[in-house]
Amino acid sequence: MGVPGAALGPQLWGLLLRVLAAALILALTIAAIVWGRVRRAPPRGGEEPVRAEPRARRFLRLSFALLWIADGLLQAQPRMPAGFLGTVREETSGAAWLADVLDPLARAWTRHPVVADAAAVCVQVGLGLLLLVARRGPLARAVAWAVMGWSLVVWGLGEGLGGLLHPGATWASGAPGAVVVYGIAAALLLLPWQGWTSGRAPLLARRAAAGFLGIAAVLQALPSEGAWTAAGASAPFAAGAAQTQPVVFAWPFETLAGAASRHPGLVNGITVALVAAAAAGLWWSGRRTVVVAALVLCGATWWLAQDFGVLGGLATDPDTALPLGLLIASALPGWRTGDPVPAAAWWQDRAGAGAARVAAAAGVTAFAMVLALLVPLALAGMLPGPADSSALAANSEGGLRTIPPRPMPSFELTDQRGRRVSASSLRGKLVLVTFLDPVCSSDCPLIAAQLAGADRHLGALRDQVEIVAIDTNPVFTQVADVAAFTDSHGLSDLPNWHFACGPPGRVSDVLAEFGIAVTVPAVGMIEHSEAIYFITPDGREAAYLADGADEQIGAAYSRAIVDEIRSLS
Repeated sequence: MGVPGAALGPQLWGLLLRVLAAALILALTIAAIVWGRVRRAPPRGGEEPVRAEPRARRFLRLSFALLWIADGLLQAQPRMPAGFLGTVREETSGAAWLADVLDPLARAWTRHPVVADAAAVCVQVGLGLLLLVARRGPLARAVAWAVMGWSLVVWGLGEGLGGLLHPGATWASGAPGAVVVYGIAAALLLLPWQGWTSGRAPLLARRAAAGFLGIAAVLQALPSEGAWTAAGASAPFAAGAAQTQPVVFAWPFETLAGAASRHPGLVNGITVALVAAAAAGLWWSGRRTVVVAALVLCGATWWLAQDFGVLGGLATDPDTALPLGLLIASALPGWRTGDPVPAAAWWQDRAGAGAARVAAAAGVTAFAMVLALLVPLALAGMLPGPADSSALAANSEGGLRTIPPRPMPSFELTDQRGRRVSASSLRGKLVLVTFLDPVCSSDCPLIAAQLAGADRHLGALRDQVEIVAIDTNPVFTQVADVAAFTDSHGLSDLPNWHFACGPPGRVSDVLAEFGIAVTVPAVGMIEHSEAIYFITPDGREAAYLADGADEQIGAAYSRAIVDEIRSLS
């Protein structure tokens, strides 16, 4: 089968390379223009020296700029276009109202996974670059507000309110959300520079971190989050132990997972106490020992409970403990303010490094603004359109795939008209074989509709094609059952449509030969594999389409089915 969406990596990277090339050309052009103007400008003097950016603020700004760039690169992982939306849906599964809010985004992402993911990559890399170059003034304030706005979007729609909507939202799991810390950092960058030199900004950074830790301690202590149980207490460490890594790194995870399984109350009690103590200490004291102790807690959590947060191919950030540690580090006592710098010093060297620095800053700013604003707006214009080819690949684990030409399994069943249909009777025709439940109300009607839509677009080619759906329900096995499905879903007018059924034992053998698994739960609809096989006129399997049950890209599936039929005819 392969990894869902793994084939979309080259498409994503190809689109990003084209976008980056266009943005780079524009940035270099602007940098050249600025460099020429700076070199020709007359020297300016008489301006009072200004103080350099406070170092604590500079540390916070640059560290979170790099985090945003890293997050953008993580969003560009090959599994992201197809896999990211599933992660989001899982995070928001605890609240129907948030799923409703998310629905328009989900629909757009489903139809255009590569375009949507590329837009997210560009926004985050662009914001990171803007944070790198925007130190003060209107641009710096605009960037800080943009970062806070994007953080809110990511927290609500990308993280499901930081994982607070389902059990297991604890300090160890990163709740109440890493991107909350990103938003706090951006808000601190809005403070005047004198707030950093006076100590007010570091105090606010400390207390914001203390508030975050206080919430995390409460979540860790809530019985409803499951951290007092053996499974809940050991889950973060067990996840780290399951990752492939050297033995020396795996040993602490295995040891802690075992200890948490045996003594969940003790392990979780210690965790709650440490997090609560760090929160209280940061709120009431700015002493170096208190701040360093909180940093040690963040470092240990980032390693032992969050396993650095970036492993697995679907991580969108390095988890919570790292950015929180950076926020706390900006409150360390002893940051020096910096020395006064002449405001027009670079004019004195306008023919050398000074002009080059100004031109480079202008080029990077232009490049970043194109990525963060213009490219996402351009890509967003493509999202309302019909589904593209990447949607099919994302939703069917790679789209249509050629398979070894083995003979089609032999069968003899009865269709909705009461007529015999068998593998031998279909020889000489191109056959599509799928597997449906006649009482299903979710995926099966969608697959049937996609097949019917393709069939109606075949024109004269329809005479050479037969479509066979095999009944997967071991309870509803009668001709009346498959006939009712055919009539109720508007398939009766298709002369080449056969919904085949038969004795449960015989049908079960046929399904097993096709590799179709069926599960009958105690309550609810049965579950079964979803697939469409393409069989050549000489009776051999030629291609395979996994899944296909997605109403958002029904046209794409139908189009792919028609194209495959034509290529095999």
